[in-house]
Amino acid sequence: MSGDRFERWADEVTYPAELILSTHHLVAGECPPVCPDAGSWRILDESALLGEGRECYERAAWSLLNWRAHRRAGVGVGAWRGATVDDVVRVRFAGTDSPCLILCVESGPTATTMTYGTLPGHVECGEESFSVVLGSDGLVWGRIVAFSAHARWITRLGGGVARAVQTMITRRYLEGMRP
Repeated sequence: MSGDRFERWADEVTYPAELILSTHHLVAGECPPVCPDAGSWRILDESALLGEGRECYERAAWSLLNWRAHRRAGVGVGAWRGATVDDVVRVRFAGTDSPCLILCVESGPTATTMTYGTLPGHVECGEESFSVVLGSDGLVWGRIVAFSAHARWITRLGGGVARAVQTMITRRYLEGMRP
């Protein structure tokens, strides 16, 4: 990642710069330079078996990168193309309109990952990484790692409900990746 890009992102996202791409490292099974503190952030790590085989992997990866997983989860996405680094997308759910900055998109023969961070106006503050992995055993897994804190009064007021909805939507995203 270039220094200029990182500095620009640090000025735009609504969470500390040292945490940028930490979920990307975690979803890839790596240790990030700085981990989000579980005392300050809600850490979410969910995975699901999506199926098996190359065709399943390719279809699930396509669903992730082209917003089908989000839309199948009942979440609107204001994006004019597939996930692209530096694009701003608007995630819409239950009357909210939450902007996110695409920080990373990687697609390879056995792993596809997309990471976005929250921008001012998002109902939460934090970062989320989505991955689809084709294992050596032929099984295809989807995984989502996120850290967040409430950013608006409405989510702070309904904290428990907001967390339950966040977990529900995360699981729906995983279902939405399924071919």
